[in-house]
Amino acid sequence: MRRRNKPGCRGLKALAALLSAAAIILLALRQRSTTPPPRALVKSESKASEALRAVRAADARTRDAEARAADADHVAQEAKGDAERREELNQALQARAQAADAAASAAEAREQASNARAAAAERRAAQAEAALKAREQASNARAAAAERRAAQAEAALGAAKPVAAAGAPVYAPGQRPSWMTQVDCSAYDYSCASSRMRGAYEAYPLHRPPSEISDTLPLDADGGAAFRKRILARLVAPAAPAAAPSRRWWLAATASDEGAVQVSKDPETTRRALEASRLTSLDDRLQAAVSSEGAVPGSTVLPAPLSKRLAWTMMDKKYAHDMLFDVAHMARHVAGFEKLVVVALDEPTTRACAAGSISAASAGASQTSGIQASGKMKGVSNALVEVVQGAKFKASLWFVQKGYDFVFFEADVWFTKRVDVLWSAAHRDVVTYQESRTLPLEEVDLYVAAHQNNPTSTNIGVYAARATDASREFFSGLLEEMRLKPGKHDQLLFHNLLTWHRMKPSQPVPGDWGDAPKVPRPTNPAAWAFIDNHQGVASTHPIITQDTAFVHTLGNVPLDSQEGKKIQSKELGAWHGLGSPPGTPSYYGASAHDGRTKYLALDGSPLNGISLCERDGYHNGRIAKARVAVLLALAAHTGRVLLLPRVVVDYHQYFLWTFLDLKSVGYGVEWRETNFPSNPRSWKNGTHAFGSSARVSLQKHAVGTMTAAGPRWAAPPKGGALADLLAAALKPHDGAELLLVDLAFADERFVSTLANCESEQACERRGIPWELVQLYRKLRWCGQSIDLERLAAKSFQGWDCFGKGRAPPAV
Repeated sequence: MRRRNKPGCRGLKALAALLSAAAIILLALRQRSTTPPPRALVKSESKASEALRAVRAADARTRDAEARAADADHVAQEAKGDAERREELNQALQARAQAADAAASAAEAREQASNARAAAAERRAAQAEAALKAREQASNARAAAAERRAAQAEAALGAAKPVAAAGAPVYAPGQRPSWMTQVDCSAYDYSCASSRMRGAYEAYPLHRPPSEISDTLPLDADGGAAFRKRILARLVAPAAPAAAPSRRWWLAATASDEGAVQVSKDPETTRRALEASRLTSLDDRLQAAVSSEGAVPGSTVLPAPLSKRLAWTMMDKKYAHDMLFDVAHMARHVAGFEKLVVVALDEPTTRACAAGSISAASAGASQTSGIQASGKMKGVSNALVEVVQGAKFKASLWFVQKGYDFVFFEADVWFTKRVDVLWSAAHRDVVTYQESRTLPLEEVDLYVAAHQNNPTSTNIGVYAARATDASREFFSGLLEEMRLKPGKHDQLLFHNLLTWHRMKPSQPVPGDWGDAPKVPRPTNPAAWAFIDNHQGVASTHPIITQDTAFVHTLGNVPLDSQEGKKIQSKELGAWHGLGSPPGTPSYYGASAHDGRTKYLALDGSPLNGISLCERDGYHNGRIAKARVAVLLALAAHTGRVLLLPRVVVDYHQYFLWTFLDLKSVGYGVEWRETNFPSNPRSWKNGTHAFGSSARVSLQKHAVGTMTAAGPRWAAPPKGGALADLLAAALKPHDGAELLLVDLAFADERFVSTLANCESEQACERRGIPWELVQLYRKLRWCGQSIDLERLAAKSFQGWDCFGKGRAPPAV
């Protein structure tokens, strides 16, 4: 650090320098002015030396003074530096104190800000919670509204946005459990599982228990007693109570007029409907029905949609007991009809319509007074065929006589689209050479369905008529033909008369036409056309396409095998399933998954299937019979709906209903068709077939369950009763919507014991509950084993075993 001199020191230095310079100049002048003698020169030099010494001494003194001044300056500077440092230190201490104060203030401010932020966060959380509750309430309101809309429109169900089921697992790609193949694949589709199985599903790990099992399964004696009691009450007893709420509603509504009034939501309307059903003539009953529906006579303004016409159908109790509300819901919300009338063929159907607020006209066999047309019409007899044919054609004539354009469809017809699409397809002109139309399609008098395998063969499961002179003459002639040709099939009479109306007056009748009409040639020939045979599918083996608007399942014999037609339409996915009596869950849809209905299916390999091509029980039909009996017993015990398993034999799979007589099962246990889980209409929502599932493997000496951590096995005590074991194994899974059980214990030895033990004591001694033996003996079967010709891929309603089975013989 360089020292800075003070101003006084600089002055002394300047004075010393000036004196030195003056002394040198004076000496020089003396030398120039005087030349002393040598002795003087010596003296002069001596004086000069003295002067030089004096100058030097002065210079030394100057330097000493300067050094002392510098030292003094240094001391002063150090003193000043110390003072400055002390001042700086004081200032630093003051700054640090101020900083500490500021930090404390900042901390206090931060605390206050934090408290403010916390308060603000709490306010925002409260606001968010309130908003969440509001959104939840709005969501619940929207969900309730969506459920109401789903109950009103089946189409809305298919279009609903997929929403994950509450509590249902979300499966990552490649992690779907193997039982989901039953959900993904129909029994009709042989390639589905193989095409989707690769890398898409988890293997089922419960096939075989480990060699050592540490856990013990405690038996449930009370549950076992309940198991036995429920088998007897729900499956073995001759008058088992109905398990389905819709069935109980039907029994209450049809028992008496008072029963219909009691279950009705509108008792006064029900009483009026019952009174109208007692009117003397069919004319009056039809008039009462169309009036209650609000239908107004008068031809529809052309061109008008078919849905604007009056729709009507007819059914008896064989169809109505489980289809009435489905048909009514389908007609309005799928086909789109605005007005619907049911012609009821018996008293139970009439009462059910009255109780359910469905407009109906009774045409039962007990009513003998018919329509008065061109002459007196005879009443129908007690024979069902005559009842159906007479009611169909008489009602058709009455509607066109009174000025109602209409669309008729039989009870076994299922609409899959709006009826109005039938206009568009007919413009393809697929069969015009067999028709009589010469004018726009919408103006034809008659529009008639055809068979899928023969587009020029009439099917009167569906036909539409305009109220014209031509249609009135047609139906009058049809009734006369029925009178002139008793016993002839109504469809044949209808087809022949269509041909009659197509022929020119001068055209001769072919000599080989043995069924030519006996009525005179028409004076007002009807213009008519066929409905496209792929849009209106009528067949014994229906093939549904993307264009199909309705499906009519047919049999070889008219008015035969109603149950077969029903279950085949279910397997095809044509069954509507969204309508049900008031307050009861529907067959499909949201109410089938609201907790009131739970399901049971067979687990193992093949999934929901009984294999008769394994080493144990190879081609042994009794294996299938025994496992079905056990499944029914488990369904009765748990109160679950049984999903009918398929049967796999060699090269094909088969529907159980072609083998098992479901009539022998009764109504104590509900069941669903094999393809129920693979039909998206049956799903809980757009992504999940069921909300939750549980899996139990019932082995001979172990019980396995699937948990989140993997399979868990337990060994039952030796010598425990089978009923107690089954009750204990299933009890933990009461909450699961779908329960899958693997009946590995029901092997060939078990089946032999079940089929051949002779007495209760012998059966119980060998470990078989006597109640299960009684159930096995009650069930009826069509054949000793599956008929290998009746494979699922060629399903036909005529193969239905309902009411045709026999008891299994003991061996």
